[in-house]
Amino acid sequence: MDSRATPGGMARRTFLAASFSGLATVVLASCTAPQPTPTPPPTGSPTTSPTPSPAPTPSPVPEPITVRRSRWGADPFARGAFTYDAAGGPDELREALAQPVAERVFFAGEACDTAAPGTLQGARSSGARAASLVLELAEPGERVAVIGAGLAGLTAARELADRDLEVVVIEARDRIGGRIDTVDADGFDGPIELGALVIGSTALQAALPDSVELLPIAPPAGARTADGATVAIPTTGPDAIAAAQAWAAAQPEARARELSLATALVESGTSASLSTQPDATGVSPAAWLAHSLASGVGVETGATANRVAALAELGRGAVAAGPATGADPDAPSSTAPALARGLAGALDADADALDIAVMSVVTRIAYDERRVSLRLDSGESLTVDRVVVTVPLGVLKTDTLQFSPALPLLHQRAISRLGVGLVDTVWLRFEEAFWRPANESGDADGTGAEASVTVLTVVGETPSVAAWLDAGAPDGEPVLVGLIAATQAERLEALDDAAFREAVLADLVPFATAAG
Repeated sequence: MDSRATPGGMARRTFLAASFSGLATVVLASCTAPQPTPTPPPTGSPTTSPTPSPAPTPSPVPEPITVRRSRWGADPFARGAFTYDAAGGPDELREALAQPVAERVFFAGEACDTAAPGTLQGARSSGARAASLVLELAEPGERVAVIGAGLAGLTAARELADRDLEVVVIEARDRIGGRIDTVDADGFDGPIELGALVIGSTALQAALPDSVELLPIAPPAGARTADGATVAIPTTGPDAIAAAQAWAAAQPEARARELSLATALVESGTSASLSTQPDATGVSPAAWLAHSLASGVGVETGATANRVAALAELGRGAVAAGPATGADPDAPSSTAPALARGLAGALDADADALDIAVMSVVTRIAYDERRVSLRLDSGESLTVDRVVVTVPLGVLKTDTLQFSPALPLLHQRAISRLGVGLVDTVWLRFEEAFWRPANESGDADGTGAEASVTVLTVVGETPSVAAWLDAGAPDGEPVLVGLIAATQAERLEALDDAAFREAVLADLVPFATAAG
């Protein structure tokens, strides 16, 4: 099957623009046919002057110097950003996917990890686990293929090669890294991360080489309203989510597993208990719940609340949820996630001296009790003793890669029911940082202390960009990176560059028109 995302949630303005475009096409087409000679108006007939259209109000947001964005949903080798716990998809599905098939086919990747799914730490851990399983079965000198040169694949390949197995890594892209995508983009002083960029695991942070710069992300204390007013973020949203999850946990196990977070919020009565009337700050309790769902749950899972499991573990390394409700599994709750720069450098040591074939797409894996045969899109074949498959779950959901014989039913069920979320990034550089207070310098308090990356969000609206990270703050650079999640990411991926630029700049208006 093909899991290509269908753009959804089209904004009204976009829908109207498409309608007008179609109307213009019809009008232009009619101009190519012979036209009757128009009848001149009678002499002396009054002429009506067209009413001038009002000039559009100029935006307070300046034009950026440069814009760079990702499109992970449209990427044929990703089909999404990372996995999440979907309603109806319990943890044992990840365990099932990680089980070897016929002692020949092994799976790795963040989708296979139960401790930290959807994270770089999960990818690395799953790669190490898959390598251990192979080493328990392999004889010295066996040939092992690793499909995918992302963090999971390179971790597995490095450990296997260090144990004197013959290892070949097959990568569909023209680069290594997978969903780690560090690029040197024009207009930026250094490399930017178009893929994974937030590190929530202290264990992984400690293991990264010195070439990777880590900037702590401060939990957001305030948000902006549409008119630019700054309001403190209460615990209303996280408390409501926690209450809905507690209600779901009290339901019969089979029922609880099928519940989505949205259903739990409704059926528990939690959402109905929140007033839609604005309080003294101008924001209603219901709006704060919507804020937490969009900027917190949406960014963390890449999905909407009606798809995320009610019992999903939330708060692991979240960057934009406001007051934290959870924590990194191997760190205290006060430990901040960090924004990474130069993350591709973390792959160099694992990739060193490995045999890596890039621009090679595996289309078929045939296996039996003795060997594995791989078919490439070039028509070439490769026979190995075992294979480690680290292809993203979004790709496994399509018919791009076929297995012969078909995978066991438990593996098929896991692939079908685990969710694939979508989070895209957009990087913008401006002439100056109009969103920062005038007295804010490149350090945290103007005294030279290390700065944190500030999180900027909007409440009371439904922005295209769920959260902004002030990525240039530590260096005093005017650089923002936006996180676009779930249905908004699907919608924006379908826009051309000009329409995309207009949409994301509109979301910055509250930060350019501060009301206090």
